[in-house]
Amino acid sequence: MTSEPERMSAWFAASTPSPEESMNVWRRTPDFPRRLPTGITFDVVLAHPALVEMAYRILRQYEQTVGPAVRFTNLATAAVLVPPGTAARWGNLIAGASWLDRSAVPACLGAGHAVRIPGLVPSAQGVPVEWLEAPSAESAIGDAPLLTAPVQLVRCLAEARSLLAPGDVRSPISRAASAVRAVLLVTQRA
Repeated sequence: MTSEPERMSAWFAASTPSPEESMNVWRRTPDFPRRLPTGITFDVVLAHPALVEMAYRILRQYEQTVGPAVRFTNLATAAVLVPPGTAARWGNLIAGASWLDRSAVPACLGAGHAVRIPGLVPSAQGVPVEWLEAPSAESAIGDAPLLTAPVQLVRCLAEARSLLAPGDVRSPISRAASAVRAVLLVTQRA
């Protein structure tokens, strides 16, 4: 019988150019983070971790599927794994949601991009990527984990955004712009 990390690793490996080689590497280092292409077995929705955590609470409240999600601790960003093809229709999905602050609209990456995910076995190393919601063979169809449905995710992200204070959730670009403004104000005053 195959272990849960092995089954999930096989699913993730299917997105790589050489699944068998990827599996061999991951068997030797199951806690090692992996850089995986998006658009093959999954796309990712990028948003602020507080926004994703609140959206996941809302999804659970509505008894919706909550799929794997990753938190990048060095970027204050989270990535929700969604079905492949979501990126192609993300603009229409977001347009249909009431999004108050256009600067904090979550982005979706599909084919041509990649994302780093943590290993499926906990790491003792201080890696800057961790599971916000780990994939589980218990919530899987065959060897593929259930992924968060994009329509429900958009609705819950918008609802979460309306519940969080404006300063709680800013896009990486707006945080960078704020940092530049702060530096410019200091140099202008000096």
